[in-house]
Amino acid sequence: NPAAKVGMRINDVFTDSDTVFEIELTANRGDCLSHIGIARELAARFNKKLKLPELKYEPKYAPTPEGGLLKSVELQTKNCPMYTAVSIKGVKIGKSPDWMVRDLESVGLRSINNVVDVTNYVLMEYGQPLHAFDAAKIKGAKIIVRQARQDEPMQTLDGKKYILSPEATLICDAENATAIAGVMGGLDSEVTESTTDVVLESAYFNPGNVRATSRKYAINTDSSYRFARDVDPNGTLAASRRAADLIAELAGGTIEPVTCLVGQKPRDDRKIQISLRYIIDRIGFEIKAEDAADAFRRLGFGVECDGENMSVLVPSFRSDV
Repeated sequence: NPAAKVGMRINDVFTDSDTVFEIELTANRGDCLSHIGIARELAARFNKKLKLPELKYEPKYAPTPEGGLLKSVELQTKNCPMYTAVSIKGVKIGKSPDWMVRDLESVGLRSINNVVDVTNYVLMEYGQPLHAFDAAKIKGAKIIVRQARQDEPMQTLDGKKYILSPEATLICDAENATAIAGVMGGLDSEVTESTTDVVLESAYFNPGNVRATSRKYAINTDSSYRFARDVDPNGTLAASRRAADLIAELAGGTIEPVTCLVGQKPRDDRKIQISLRYIIDRIGFEIKAEDAADAFRRLGFGVECDGENMSVLVPSFRSDV
């Protein structure tokens, strides 16, 4: 760098440099498998305000939106209690901008194209796996979520062919399986350079089912790793909106005003009654009620105090609690 002078900060010379944290997590902390999850923990530790991405897309929700790219979505299995799909028309598939390529590579992901890169970017940001389908390849404009039939074949994005058994959950169109739910998409419906219309999936899949399927067929992906550890049902819609915003920004196109939403989230925030003495008995030292309440709030919990008794609202992203 010809502008470099003796004594300059190294980060001023190499402006693309960044700090990457490699974090080991226990299996119960699926909420930390995202940048927002780690930022939330850091905000609590340093008593800072957590900043979330601004969401521009403000959808309405309906089971079968008129004007969308899908005619219907059917949930035929308990392993998918909630499924959402956003229709985005007129996208232009191409290379992602340098900042996104750099960010994805910094966490070990390779850039594929602007739409697929957005789904991976939001996966890392929110911890919610997403999948983009080429709408033209969805036969009958139908999505059906069901269990696999015995010996049903499926070819995944990595080109491998699997012979499935009924415990595997599938995303299907009117004719064939298009993805192994929560694990990997299918080769037949992937987004390519010729894609012009996209259906963006954001759903909640049963963690135990994804874990069992991933283990049985030895398919380990960033998506299955997160679904197996439980994703936040309340983050499903936010991640979908964030991805729609980024696709519109990087690939153009028009986002349909109504998002398809079928089923309902399996759980919500939960209220638990607890006493200060219960907390003290387990941590082994004295603590004031206001300090305990402050710690809860900084971690994203709601708290109401009545003397030493607390009513704590556990957020849905903390399934371990």
